[in-house]
Amino acid sequence: MPLPDAYRFQSRGPHEGPGRYAAGDGGPDADFPLGRRVLITEDNWLVAGEWRAALEDAGYEVVGIAASAEESLEICREESPDLILMDIRLLGDRDGVEAAQDARALYDIPSVFVSAHDDSEVRRRAAEARPLGWITKPVLASRIPEILLQLARPLN
Repeated sequence: MPLPDAYRFQSRGPHEGPGRYAAGDGGPDADFPLGRRVLITEDNWLVAGEWRAALEDAGYEVVGIAASAEESLEICREESPDLILMDIRLLGDRDGVEAAQDARALYDIPSVFVSAHDDSEVRRRAAEARPLGWITKPVLASRIPEILLQLARPLN
């Protein structure tokens, strides 16, 4: 049974009840046009934690947080997220552009880049990964779910 509109984006906490909203609960998937399962690839754990809280509060399921390209691809293989929030600068030898390209090629998982690195060369390289969009840092974590909905509008 779909939840009433008043409950769709309420904060989720340790409580039970109609405000709690999780994968497989019968909630309307139309609220998640890019998919509800998200992987966060960000090497700053404080930032990643803020993104996770904002996404979960909006009803998304965060399937993992990765700090490197390798870790991101491993989680993609194991969890099959619908979408990756992908930073450009990551721990390790490979960057987010390479990880996004591999995630798209190997698992057909799209990315939304979230990065302070917004120069034309980075954007040119990133375009090869066929991202769904770009969010420029700094960004308030609470705005990320809203931005994902805006990015999905052209898809509908």
